Amino acid sequence: MWDVLKDRYIPYEVVGKDAETGKLIVRFTFDRPSATTVHLAGQFNNWTAPPSQGTPGTDNVPIPMTRDPKTGYWTVEWKIKPGRWQYKYVIDGGVVWSEDQANPLKENDGFGGYNSVVILNE
Repeated sequence: MWDVLKDRYIPYEVVGKDAETGKLIVRFTFDRPSATTVHLAGQFNNWTAPPSQGTPGTDNVPIPMTRDPKTGYWTVEWKIKPGRWQYKYVIDGGVVWSEDQANPLKENDGFGGYNSVVILNE
């Protein structure tokens, strides 16, 4: 499946670096045109997702994604420290938590499924 999807979009890419914090600016892209809402959740935001409001002023807040009406892809840019991070997509307010099907890097989530993995180097 990766060979088919890799030509359609890149699941994540580093698009910059925040000079003040040293965090990398990472663009995540997810293909789920039928979704009403999509949020990004992972170790980098303490798995915070709706309906939680998280802790304003910290990294522990829900990360909403925006749907491109032309492609149907959901995207977000988020600042993350370099490292190895697990993540999932939270669809329609938490009805479904989905691994990133376009990312072949995965680790067991402890619940019978998988978390996707992003490795960010400086």
